[in-house]
Amino acid sequence: MEQPLHTLARPSAVQATPRRALGIFVVIAIHAIVIWALITGLAQQMSQKIESEIMAKVDTTPPPVVKLPPPPPPDMVKPPPPFVPPPDITIQNEAPVTNTITTQSVVATPPPPKVAGPSSPVLSPGSGNNCSTNYYPPIAVRLNQEGTVLVTIHVGTDGGVTNVQVAESSGHDSLDDASIKCIMARWHFKPAMENGVAVEGTKQMKVVWRLQ
Repeated sequence: MEQPLHTLARPSAVQATPRRALGIFVVIAIHAIVIWALITGLAQQMSQKIESEIMAKVDTTPPPVVKLPPPPPPDMVKPPPPFVPPPDITIQNEAPVTNTITTQSVVATPPPPKVAGPSSPVLSPGSGNNCSTNYYPPIAVRLNQEGTVLVTIHVGTDGGVTNVQVAESSGHDSLDDASIKCIMARWHFKPAMENGVAVEGTKQMKVVWRLQ
């Protein structure tokens, strides 16, 4: 079976016209303008942002300090002056002066009684004349020794010699020792007295040694 002729025929290709080409050009131009505007706007925004960041980083100067004026001084209230009470003045009348007579009794006090100390022992007559005759040391005679011995004699209550000490030497030991022996053996004293009572006492005397 054969198909009809109108189904077998193909449509003819659309032919380009000048009006259609002009419309396409206008559309392309509009798109190009929009794209260029977008590109330039974004570039400008990016440049401004970069410039502001650079300015923010570079400008590090601190802001000036603004000094505030000092506050006004507080109102000082002057304190009232201190109250000083007036002094009390009292007037005393002077008492009349009366002449008074005073008497003093002077009593003479007797001087204190003198306390008599013990008396010194007294050598009995003939006791001190026999030392150089009977007690001269033979060695001192041979060496021709002479001298004077100062002795301290201790006397008891009975007048006897209890001790003899050499106070100043003659320069010869033999003469010093002979003086002690002679006094202890031959000398006798009257004892020292105190208030009428015999007491112990001391006496210093010299024994002279001379060769005849």
